[in-house]
Amino acid sequence: MKKITLTLLTGLALLPCVFPNPLAGQVRETPVTLGLVQGGNPQGYIQGSNEQGILFATASGGAGQLMPYARLRGEGLDKLIRYEERTEVLGTPRALFAAGKYEEAAAAFGKVATDYAILYAAPQNFASEALFYQMESLRRAGQYGSLAELVKRPGAATIDRVLVDSYKRPYALIRLWALFGAGDTAGLKEALAGYQEPVTGPTELLPAPNFKKMPANEMAQVAFLRANVHESDGAGDKALEDYYRSFTLANGNDVRLSKLAMEAAMRIQKEDPLLAAGNGKALIRMQSIAFVFTQRFGKDALPAEFQEFAVRPDVPRPARHPAPAPEGEAAPQSEEKGKDAPKGEAKPKEEAPAAKAK
Repeated sequence: MKKITLTLLTGLALLPCVFPNPLAGQVRETPVTLGLVQGGNPQGYIQGSNEQGILFATASGGAGQLMPYARLRGEGLDKLIRYEERTEVLGTPRALFAAGKYEEAAAAFGKVATDYAILYAAPQNFASEALFYQMESLRRAGQYGSLAELVKRPGAATIDRVLVDSYKRPYALIRLWALFGAGDTAGLKEALAGYQEPVTGPTELLPAPNFKKMPANEMAQVAFLRANVHESDGAGDKALEDYYRSFTLANGNDVRLSKLAMEAAMRIQKEDPLLAAGNGKALIRMQSIAFVFTQRFGKDALPAEFQEFAVRPDVPRPARHPAPAPEGEAAPQSEEKGKDAPKGEAKPKEEAPAAKAK
């Protein structure tokens, strides 16, 4: 009896080292249906998880046993685990996200991620999925400081490990925004190098490196973040180029990012000494972006410091010159000269039509 008790106590003492403490979240177990290689499709409850398997009980509140992933049907992350509560608990957060209510969505996804922390290590679990969308909601809401804190949490490491590959690229971008939110410019600069084409030759003689091929929505984000790095390095021209690239690519699919990039570009242009000196080209550039901003987002959305420039710029139009005539033909009259020949010049004599042959 003593030996059995000692063994049981030893096992319980080791359990927190193997599985996350269920008390970390409000849910201590969640119903699932498993597909076993041998043994059918038992229904029961997950009470914890780690990289080797899940703590599985066949009855609510019952004693759980380690169920290794090797005993489940499916390869890699495609293990047959049906999480019975997934659709229900993710329904409201997903609806908020789809409606663009990102702050509310972040809070709702965050509650799911915390409540179901026992699932973090299980393949394709909805707690890690909720944590990812909590981060993405914070990014879209512009809460980059909160995002930087969230990426540091232990559960964040499971996103790359237990979710399918389609999450990896977006999560890599989220980590870039976390560096931005933390004010880690050096870390951000280093991380952005992986998105750029290699640079050869003296870098001070070259423009900003080209980006590798990527979807437009990704490049819009990367360009904005690199522009921020250029600003920190005092390279205003390079920053301006990337801000313009960012708001052009983000237009129509990421309103917040487009606005942020346009405001940053206006801030750089407003500080241009040529603008203060009354340079016409500098004024046209400033008016152009301020005017476009008001057309996209409304004049009330334009920061007060740029309101004076929110007018349609008076862009001089070059004179139109006629195209050169083909060889052997008379040159067409210019629009300025009109249809009549200039005074003092005789009009060309019209040739009489050929006589009809008799």
